Amino acid sequence: MLFTYSEDVKGELCQLDISSIEEAKSEISGYLKARGIITKTSSDVFINLEVGFIPAARRIMNLLSTIGVDKKKLTMIKNKLKRKRVQIFIPISILEKLSISPLEIPRYIFEDISFFAGFLRGVFVASGSLTDPVKSYHLEIVSHSEELLYTIDEQLFEILGVKGKIIKLNYNYRYYLKKSRDIIEILYFVGAQRAADKMEKIVSSREIKGDFNRSMNFLTANARKVGESNARQIKLIKEIIDKYGLETLPEELRNIAIARLENEDLSLSDLGKLFDPPLSKTMVYNRLRKIYKIYKNLEQKNWSDKS
Repeated sequence: MLFTYSEDVKGELCQLDISSIEEAKSEISGYLKARGIITKTSSDVFINLEVGFIPAARRIMNLLSTIGVDKKKLTMIKNKLKRKRVQIFIPISILEKLSISPLEIPRYIFEDISFFAGFLRGVFVASGSLTDPVKSYHLEIVSHSEELLYTIDEQLFEILGVKGKIIKLNYNYRYYLKKSRDIIEILYFVGAQRAADKMEKIVSSREIKGDFNRSMNFLTANARKVGESNARQIKLIKEIIDKYGLETLPEELRNIAIARLENEDLSLSDLGKLFDPPLSKTMVYNRLRKIYKIYKNLEQKNWSDKS
């Protein structure tokens, strides 16, 4: 079965080692808060946890086993119509004995960064998604609880300096991030090392390519401007020669005019280097401006004489 990019990331998270009972409880609380639904039957009250694919269901079973829950007391049902969806029924009496609330966010997860990371991992695997960074940058968590998303946003800003946005869409709320560096921070934080490294390489490669393209655009635009400027200078000098003769220019301006005609492609800086001693870019520019003024004066005088 082919997995989406988002499921690949979740699959990595579902393979992480469970370091302690407290962290396991934190992650279970994340699943419960994100996807837990209270279901009543004639014999008992259950928490129905529905997750998107088999690895997530196995993760939940392993987490519950780590904190002392007998797997035989749990029920796992695969959805026949949607093969990726799995439901796990947990008797609420078991959670109560373990002091795990299906409704409240446990306060202790705010006392240790690793506990909050575990909680966020459970929330993300249960109700989050991530776009393939090759296409775009977008991480989101969907929940019916606006309070949950604001709590997550506040904690991530306090711990990582990451600030997301929360919007209402239909019957749910969505917390989302679109900055690549923020998403990478989140991935590292919840333990998706491989996914974070991969995304970092993609982002770095794209930034290098963007910098190169901007440099090339600048150089192309600059070369075009230089070419257009050179063409105007050459046209002006040729008109002076045709109409009035090069000898109408003082010697220093004659020399710069000849140098420009013989080196049509050189920039002003490179043109100045041909002289001994070399001329600065400003000096070359000023000489060309003087040639232009002489030409304008000659044109005005010629016009007056004809009048």
